[in-house]
Amino acid sequence: SYSSFDLVILNAGTCEYIDDAKNFDAKLFKRVIDTNVLGTSNCLAATIPKLNKGSQLAVVSSTVTFLPLTRSEAYGASKAALDYLTRTLAIDLAPHGIDVSLVRPGFVETPLTDKNTFKMPGRISVEQASKMMRSGLGKRKKIINFPFIFHAVLKTLSLLPNTIWHRIAVKMGA
Repeated sequence: SYSSFDLVILNAGTCEYIDDAKNFDAKLFKRVIDTNVLGTSNCLAATIPKLNKGSQLAVVSSTVTFLPLTRSEAYGASKAALDYLTRTLAIDLAPHGIDVSLVRPGFVETPLTDKNTFKMPGRISVEQASKMMRSGLGKRKKIINFPFIFHAVLKTLSLLPNTIWHRIAVKMGA
């Protein structure tokens, strides 16, 4: 067993969609939260004590947290929880000299995204994602968003008034 770590990257991830919100599936929701949020918290409990001054912690979330999207109640909520958790840890671990990075990728070509039946704009390879993540971590960025254009589009859309985004999103889901 290792006594300390220089860099820890936590990337727990599963995705299941709520296909019928009228018949909300609490078991599905729990499975996603258990993996993405509680799985990450278990890893944090095991690794944070082994992080010393000058070390770095990264938690992988998703660009889905910028906007509510159809069928993404479970996945989006789990990733939004990771956003808040990671940004709070960045504050609370700073006095210990530990840098914390929130990583928000867009669509990455993985077995998980291969299951999606919808268009995935800006989808990038694992190699491209790794390069962008390593670049951000090397600069010790607090928040690492990629790919740039996909992130910029979502961020811009997130600035719309909620009523306008709601109408667009409802039409997208129809």
